[in-house]
Order: sequence, then structure tokens, then C-alpha cells
Amino acid sequence: MIQAVTTPTHFAEFARRIAGKPYFAATMGTHCTLFGSYPASGWCFYLLPGTAALALHGGTATLCGRLPEGEAGEEAAEELQGFLRFLRADRLLSEQQPLEGWQPEAPLLLWELPRGQRLPLPPAPPPELVLEEHPAMQPVSRLVFPDSETEQEQFYTTACTAIAHGVGCCWALQNHRTPVCTVGCYEKSQEEAYMSAGVTLPDWQGRGLAGWLIVRMANQLAERHAVRFACAPRLRPFYTRLGFTQQGMLHQYTREWDIL
Repeated sequence: MIQAVTTPTHFAEFARRIAGKPYFAATMGTHCTLFGSYPASGWCFYLLPGTAALALHGGTATLCGRLPEGEAGEEAAEELQGFLRFLRADRLLSEQQPLEGWQPEAPLLLWELPRGQRLPLPPAPPPELVLEEHPAMQPVSRLVFPDSETEQEQFYTTACTAIAHGVGCCWALQNHRTPVCTVGCYEKSQEEAYMSAGVTLPDWQGRGLAGWLIVRMANQLAERHAVRFACAPRLRPFYTRLGFTQQGMLHQYTREWDIL
């Protein structure tokens, strides 16, 4: 049976199921803590049969853990399929094999800087750029999602909530108060800091800004946490060159549902 996370007991069990899972503990745990008690936030969290936990936001479902084996697992998978269809979820992130009918996409590579380690800092950015460790988030949101006001608003709300609760941080290199490169950490668990939203304005790409900013933030976060982030396979040479170590991958799947 799929069970919504609504009580203190549910929240504790949800946290237990994702504990120690790279990526999932930081991202699902942070979002459940910050938004789990506020259905209007658009985030929903569920306990599934077996050891599985599910987070839903928009059309994206994130699945951690495993459904039962055997006949019980088949019934649980059928229930989950119907549930995702009802909610029109069309993207799935998972650490296990997909449900029937879901099409695999290129996996996301998961990278790590272990706690207590440091990477060599790349050459500094041009002197006309200023590092701002507490930038205004609306301009950053427009940099991260230049083509979608909806995604800008969602990112702004999530990032500001994380920062206000002492979970998140955002850095930006600014040219005359305009951010041209940014990276942030908006999800943490006790063991992991998850970095995301690393973006450089097209006119400033190819100058080493992202590498410098990412390594600088990762080195600081690694004083207390293992630092992790995910990226597309095409960026493997970039992060290998910076010195990060690949530590697995996240499976991605998509599905188009028939119109009833």
C-alpha cells in the first residue's frame, strides 16, 4: 500500500529508508524536511511496500529503495504504475531497474569530493568579476532558468527556503551586480552536501569561471561533508580534469501516458 508521509512516525521511517543513500539522502531528505508538512508547496512524499520511498514534484518522481520480491513486488509495482499514471508523472529518477513501460534516458553521473579532502583551485577569474557569497536570488534564478518563468519561480522558492533554514548557500560571480556564473548547495544530509545549479552565462563561457567557483565551494563544503553532484555524461572530462571522482550514477526514465 502506498502511504502518504503525514505523521511523525512516517517522517521518521522516510528518513530511515533514505539514510546513507548518496544523492537521495540529501535531496529527498531536505525536501521532505522543508516541504513535507506543506502540501501547497507541490512536494509530496510516500512510503511504498518493501524499503522504497517516493518523492513527487511536478512531473518528476524520485524513487529510492526497492519494492518487495515475488508476487508482493508485482502487486506493489502495479499499484505504483497506476499511481504515477494518475498523477501524470513522466520522469523517473531511480536507483533500481525501471517499472515496465518506462524508457531509459542517459544516466546522470554522480561525482564526489570526500569529506576532509581538497582539490587544487583553478586559476582565478578576471579581476572585473566579484565573488558574492550572498547574491540576490531573483537574478540568479533568471541565470539558471533563462527560458522559463515557472522554473525560475520554483527554483527561487526552493533555494530561498533552503537558505533561510540554514541548509543552503549560493555563490555567484558578478559583473556590475549582474551574476554571470553561479553554483549552489541547496540540499544536505548529515553526511552529504549536494551541489547543483552550476550555470555560466553564454557570453562568459570558456573562461574557467565555473571550474573555479565549483572547486572553491566544494573545498569549503568538504570541511564538514562529503560533497556530491550529478551531471550529464558529456561533462565527464570537465569534472575529471577538476579532480572529482565518479561514484556511481542515477538512472533516468521517461514515459508518455495514453490519454484516457
